[in-house]
Amino acid sequence: MEGTIHFLELMFMKKFSALCATLLIALSGSAHAGIQSLVDGSATYTIKTSEDKSTSIALPKKQTEGLLLDFSFTFTGTLQDNDYFALWFDNAKGPSFGLKANCGGDVAGCTDDLFLRMGGSNGGTFLAGSNLVAGTDYHLAGYLYKTGTSATYNAFDFWLNPTDAELQSLTGADLHITGNSGLSSISTIGFRTVNIDNGAVLTASEINAAAVPEPATLSLMGLAAAGLGFARRRKKA
Repeated sequence: MEGTIHFLELMFMKKFSALCATLLIALSGSAHAGIQSLVDGSATYTIKTSEDKSTSIALPKKQTEGLLLDFSFTFTGTLQDNDYFALWFDNAKGPSFGLKANCGGDVAGCTDDLFLRMGGSNGGTFLAGSNLVAGTDYHLAGYLYKTGTSATYNAFDFWLNPTDAELQSLTGADLHITGNSGLSSISTIGFRTVNIDNGAVLTASEINAAAVPEPATLSLMGLAAAGLGFARRRKKA
């Protein structure tokens, strides 16, 4: 009888481990480990206008898990006070990250700073010392997610020129803010510009949006590995 029970346990664990291993492979086979890419990132957007302009990109389906946006960015010319460019989540007044020129009326002392904002059209948290230089290529990434039992997105991380390891593990953020975004799901991403003039040209390319599994799903990935190990130990026994 004991041998039969051990046999049934072993068969169950083999099937369970195979199922978990399949899930593990499916989740880790994308550009970021465990992260599913949502857009192909092939489009390049060039901004030369002084108008307050918003461009949107529809996601293939509504997202309720964490969402990672990253893109390449560069600009030429001279930015003036309050020149603004940001990539946003859900709507033009939703959570966003990007660049805002802060000259304080002194163009010579202008700093072209990167910022992170949980929502709205004013304020934000700036990344100290992030004064960007014209003609330089930058890689910007923002990760919006929910913590604890929150039904709405309430945490936001930002990276300037992240490493592949940082994006895969979502660690080492250069800036982190918290607050209630008021959003429980996201269907659209896009970018918004304000006051771009004086010959300045902004370019955004390789835009990527990726869904990040909830912690429970990531825990299941760990359970898959544990299940495989358990099956091997029972087989040896």
